[in-house]
Amino acid sequence: MDEQPSTAYEQPAPIGDGYPSAQPDRDLFGKAPRKHTDWSHRRGEPRVLTLLWMMYLMAAVVLMFSSMATAYSISPSITRPAARTMLVMVVLGLCVLWPMVRFSQRPDYLRTHGHTHFAFRDGFVLFVPMQAVIWPQALAVLADWPILVIAGISVLCLGWTLIIAGVVALGTSSIERNNGSGFMRVLWMLILMLVVFGAPIVGGLGSFGYVGVEQARVGWLLSPITGVLEIVRDRAQLGTSTRLFSEHWRMMIALICVGTALLLIARASEVAHARYRA
Repeated sequence: MDEQPSTAYEQPAPIGDGYPSAQPDRDLFGKAPRKHTDWSHRRGEPRVLTLLWMMYLMAAVVLMFSSMATAYSISPSITRPAARTMLVMVVLGLCVLWPMVRFSQRPDYLRTHGHTHFAFRDGFVLFVPMQAVIWPQALAVLADWPILVIAGISVLCLGWTLIIAGVVALGTSSIERNNGSGFMRVLWMLILMLVVFGAPIVGGLGSFGYVGVEQARVGWLLSPITGVLEIVRDRAQLGTSTRLFSEHWRMMIALICVGTALLLIARASEVAHARYRA
């Protein structure tokens, strides 16, 4: 007896990793991928985030130079306030806009390698371009800050990058486990804002009062915004543009340790949740 052709509608197989493609996928140069069925692995994150971040850094630099456009001459009294404003903008983008973007997205694409992996990768692609706007401030035509101070700014940004990456990893993991709950998104954003702005609000544990330029205001480093302002604080009375103290370095090392601990906690939580689901 002859078989009748099936009239059921058959769904076409999706094209991507693990599925054959009807036509080979090519890049702009006409090359096919070697280890993948198509180029989908290069169309996702964090490329869009990196592009937006580069545009944001460019806008911060343009704002810095535009604030000096009306000056008749370039001097440290003009360049340093502009550089401080630019650094505050950069740190705000790192510590507020980055997690805001991630907490507003669907976390489904993070399941391949884990939330901690993607948060750490985000932090890397954000931290490296920042150096292009931080280190030039050592030039005499710009802020003319000492190299040691510029290094301190980078170390401070590294510590806060790790802390924010840990919060993003914990937050996106929690959001995914709650099926993208809007309440969890708002809750984690509030937690993030508390981490970033909590110290200035409560007074930095008593360290936000008046302290002479010959001393370190360690409590200011408990927030990335005030931390940058503390590191580049004008200390002309000491015979230098600004200076770092040993207390600053100890606090920045502590921030790096806290950020690393948050990432380890996020990773341990992922492993434990994966075993529980298994």
